[in-house]
Amino acid sequence: MASRARWVLAAAASSLALTACLPNRFVTGWVPYWGPSSGKAVIDNDDSAALMGEVSMMWYGTAANGSVPLMSSATNLASVVASTRAQGLAVIPTVFDSQPAGVMRGILHDPFARAVHEQFLVDLVMSKGYDGIDIDYEVFAFGDGRTKWDAIRPDWIAFVQELGNLLHQRGKLLSVTVPPVWVSGGVTQGYTVYAQEEIAPHVDRLRLMVYDWSTSLPGPISPISWVNQVIAWSDSRVPNSRLQLGVPAYGRHWATRKNPTETCPAGALWRDSITMKETAGLAAAHGATPTRHSSGELTFSWTEQVTGPVEASPPTTTTTSPATTIESVDDGIEPGGLDPPIRVAPPPAIVTCTVEHIVYVPDGVSVRQRADAALAAGWSGIAIWAYGYETADVYQQLAGVAPQRPNGDPTGVLDTPTVVNGALRVTGMAVDPEFDLPVAVSLTVAPTGLAPTQWRVVTARAERDGMAAGLGPFHGFDETFPAAPGSYDVCATVVLWGGATGPSLGCQTVVVSAPL
Repeated sequence: MASRARWVLAAAASSLALTACLPNRFVTGWVPYWGPSSGKAVIDNDDSAALMGEVSMMWYGTAANGSVPLMSSATNLASVVASTRAQGLAVIPTVFDSQPAGVMRGILHDPFARAVHEQFLVDLVMSKGYDGIDIDYEVFAFGDGRTKWDAIRPDWIAFVQELGNLLHQRGKLLSVTVPPVWVSGGVTQGYTVYAQEEIAPHVDRLRLMVYDWSTSLPGPISPISWVNQVIAWSDSRVPNSRLQLGVPAYGRHWATRKNPTETCPAGALWRDSITMKETAGLAAAHGATPTRHSSGELTFSWTEQVTGPVEASPPTTTTTSPATTIESVDDGIEPGGLDPPIRVAPPPAIVTCTVEHIVYVPDGVSVRQRADAALAAGWSGIAIWAYGYETADVYQQLAGVAPQRPNGDPTGVLDTPTVVNGALRVTGMAVDPEFDLPVAVSLTVAPTGLAPTQWRVVTARAERDGMAAGLGPFHGFDETFPAAPGSYDVCATVVLWGGATGPSLGCQTVVVSAPL
């Protein structure tokens, strides 16, 4: 049900049937630009939307000049954003590094180029009215190479800190998506270039992509044993209320050689991705029965005989030196268009081999297992890659998870302002209790009886004691305003997702005395 409609329904709720539909928002996910319709359908479904906290549209890339170009249809993006807004959810689009290795590394290393890139990101958020931005720069991990990581880390940390400050000063949020780090056999493994501990104070979400464990060889995509290792490592370094566990809604399908002594036809051996939605049809088509693997995922297999030509060798080309002169003949042939003759190799041999198809894929049960592990550690929840890949049983399973945080209207407190060194210090707390994300607060300062002379929208993300269970401590605000001697009215108002005006936190009057 839509977020704002929930307040009316919650006030009138008097039965278990009604309260059962109240939101339990510990799920987020991405909508990729190549799947707008299927992703939008998940958001439009009230049963799945009731579990969502925010949505990230993966629609923006990067350019060599630091800009963040749209990668696909603006119309499709607007449609997904509209569905997200209709459900009352935060819109936090994803920018992914679409440049070759070394480009983003160079941008971040140059303070001027880095500042330009940061401004492009801030301008995108502000011009579109987004609630924040999600940064997914995977080229550092998979393109630049580990030998560059020591040089990348300090530039990356500076970038996240600077971008976070710019966004938080405007009441916006920063999410960062990174591949994970874990310890196995006493050895730290994974992608330490992303400096989770160092960037944690500057982000509001840290999403860990805990998938693609098995790629070249058949195996699970996200084994629960690995998930637990990742949770243990990050949970000891990052405030757990900022962490989200990336969960796959896809698997892998390998076509492998059953007998290593056989020669297989060209194209017989391969690997492909498979979404949850495709799994049942594939298994049924081959008479296979999925079973639960020790990793928590489903697996099934079948074999088939494949016959065809072996991989052909490239044709041998013999180049001859053209004559220096060509006799003019009226035969319709352009002299300059003659090509060297080609000697074609003999046709390839025909072979037959046994191909074993092996599939590993998650389902609703395995997604629930990973959500339980994340929530048991106190994490914010899970992030699904990607909306539109999953089956309905995912949300049936997740609907059974106990509520993680309270329901209710956005609320907060404006503390009595204090005078510090002739300036006004304004503190308080603001929260929308269905969401553990920090919300924005509009602060105004006005000489008593006059119009405001200072206005500021900030992100309420300072640590604050006494928050309700499941919300995390990062919902306070602490701002300082310059003030000459006199009487001032200080007011605070919650800003809802999308920039709409929320409830007032009231006003306080304070007197700034002239220094003695």
